[in-house]
Amino acid sequence: MAEPCRIILDVDTGVDDAMAILYALKRPGIRLEALTTVFGNTDIETATTNSLRILELAGRGDVPVAKGASRSLLKPYIKAVDHIHGPNGIGQVELPAPKAKVVDESASDLIIRMVKENPGAITLCPVGPITNVAVALTRAPEIASLAREIVVMGSTIFHPGIHGIPSPMADANLYNDPEAAQIVLRSGAKIVLVGMDVTMKVLLTVPMREAIARDGGPVGRTMMEIAKFYVNAYQTMYPGIEGCGLHDPLAVAIAEDRSLVRTERMCVDMELAGTLTRGQVVADRRLTAKGRENADVCLEVDGERFSQRFVEAFAAHP
Repeated sequence: MAEPCRIILDVDTGVDDAMAILYALKRPGIRLEALTTVFGNTDIETATTNSLRILELAGRGDVPVAKGASRSLLKPYIKAVDHIHGPNGIGQVELPAPKAKVVDESASDLIIRMVKENPGAITLCPVGPITNVAVALTRAPEIASLAREIVVMGSTIFHPGIHGIPSPMADANLYNDPEAAQIVLRSGAKIVLVGMDVTMKVLLTVPMREAIARDGGPVGRTMMEIAKFYVNAYQTMYPGIEGCGLHDPLAVAIAEDRSLVRTERMCVDMELAGTLTRGQVVADRRLTAKGRENADVCLEVDGERFSQRFVEAFAAHP
């Protein structure tokens, strides 16, 4: 049997982060080593508390949680997506206060330590702004070659970008700290970009929600209650859509099994200055870029296979 994929999951725990955490906990091919938290969908304190609450919901308060960046490298944090994730970040569902506490170690310290202690074994999977990973790489550049790979939920090459920001071809995570994203993309690490080109092709549909609520026990039912707010937000943003994007869970799934997607090796960088392009991943696909490729960009996804795995993972929660 293959060794499990050992993941440090870096989260700004809103609704899809919560689903990603639960998915990672129940996939037999994944060992969730730790959660690190970051600003993004909500403020850092709420994201951290939500992460602890979701672990407690799953009966996994043993997973260490380290609190990370409260803002981007250059700009203060502004809470702006309550209409998508709810003011409490988890769809206005109130979960019990967690018994577990954060570890006495910052997110970047934990990342550096665990990657150094386990060379070639740890996959970093940031599914919020990549600030914690950028700080870790800045403080300890050698971890770029020691991490197994960095699977980033972020970018879009062809799909229209997220609503509500000035850049029409940017996703929320990288837009929220493009300087951090540039540090990561230029680090020399093995990078996979799981962006809107694929995440908007995998939706949490009504049949999936019904199956999870029916077969997933208290965890599945609670998660689907949390998801209602998110689904309603998507129906407002994308009239006629059949569900909500499974952005963060898909990144976790690809970290475990690359065969779920077709990727293209590209030379990519971040745009930092443009009025209409700040936060955009720019792909140089010219022949002159050959030899400078620095990321595997996901372009197509086996949505049916992933959706089946997603439902099965929640059914595994007693």
